[in-house]
Amino acid sequence: MQSAEVSPGIVGGGVIPEGAPPQDLERRIAERSEKLYHVRLVQRILMIWAYPGNLVILGVSVASVAVLQQQLAVVVPLAVLVPAASLVASARALYRQHFRIRSVHTQLKSLRTEHEEHLLDELGVEDLLAAHKRYRSQLPDVIARYRVESRSCRRKHNAVQSVVIVGSILSAAATTASLSLADARVPAVVLSLLVAVSAAFGGYAKYRERSVNLQQTADALEREYESVELRVGRYRRFGTEREAYAEFAHEVETLRAEQAKRRQHWGQVFVDDDTAVVGR
Repeated sequence: MQSAEVSPGIVGGGVIPEGAPPQDLERRIAERSEKLYHVRLVQRILMIWAYPGNLVILGVSVASVAVLQQQLAVVVPLAVLVPAASLVASARALYRQHFRIRSVHTQLKSLRTEHEEHLLDELGVEDLLAAHKRYRSQLPDVIARYRVESRSCRRKHNAVQSVVIVGSILSAAATTASLSLADARVPAVVLSLLVAVSAAFGGYAKYRERSVNLQQTADALEREYESVELRVGRYRRFGTEREAYAEFAHEVETLRAEQAKRRQHWGQVFVDDDTAVVGR
């Protein structure tokens, strides 16, 4: 449905004009990168609405039913319809935003590919060593981004686990209190629901696995970054700097491709790094 937006030709279809100069491609890459940032920001806001937002709405609805016992004929339909409408609307908005991100990412990736082809056309065989060294100089930014994302996933994992642990304790206390206090039954139900949803979400998102894999990839890239310069490890066997750096570019691309496959396995929208891939 929405994915059909990317079906028109990228090259010559308004995204990459045929024969576009490198300067024009760089400008378009910057524009699409900015647009990608904005659509991903909207996606984060929608996720806040979809997960904690709907949970809060559900909790308020349940509490309203418990408090407004005299107006159940009015309150109960609203308590059912409002959370249901919010859930459906947030899910639909997230679904549409997912395909917007895919569309922008596909265009951005095509622009980068076209730009890389321009660069390779301009580079001769003698310039590949310089291209590989330039590629290596850009690698610390990629490593830093992986580590930032790894820390973010670790914080999210800790937050979800904290909600599950604290919520379980409070839910047990509220359930015990509800045996003697009728007013404690609603909080007990809400807390139990919060714990169940948080545990299910944590199992689905797999933040811990994401954090570990991102950190492992960052560490592996850093080893390659240092090893090629010191000519240790796999690079000891190469007699020339050109061969060593060609192997380095190949190995780095292999690591990044493996990380991309993991992202797809997690169900994420894969957004490639800003580092240009040049000459293998």
